[in-house]
Amino acid sequence: MKKMYFTMLLAALATFSSYAQDHKHGSPHGGTVKSSGTEFHIEAGVKDGMLMVYLLDAKEKSMKNDGVKATALIQTADGQTSTVTLIPSGKEGFMYTLEKSKKYNKAIVTLVIGSKTASATFDLAAKPAEDGHKHQH
Repeated sequence: MKKMYFTMLLAALATFSSYAQDHKHGSPHGGTVKSSGTEFHIEAGVKDGMLMVYLLDAKEKSMKNDGVKATALIQTADGQTSTVTLIPSGKEGFMYTLEKSKKYNKAIVTLVIGSKTASATFDLAAKPAEDGHKHQH
């Protein structure tokens, strides 16, 4: 009985792991979309020299930025890091102007929504996929 239960558990975990790694995200603003827990997704990308970030709900629909606090820990190509505050952009987005003289590696974006926090890491040096969008977890 234990062996059958264990086999069923492994099968369920394998199915879930496969789904979590293989399913695709929509990209409403053309950036990279990543899951952040079960309630949120975060979309980020670099456009016109700015780091653009969007909070998305569980169904990948844009959420308003009212009352949301946004920060990013940004790493440059030389390994230096700095924490920056993202400022609201329009009704849904956040932005931070990147220095043109620097090359960037990663950004850890954190959004605080009331008592909840959403966070995800983004590769700022990655090139977009052939369809123009990046899809990751």
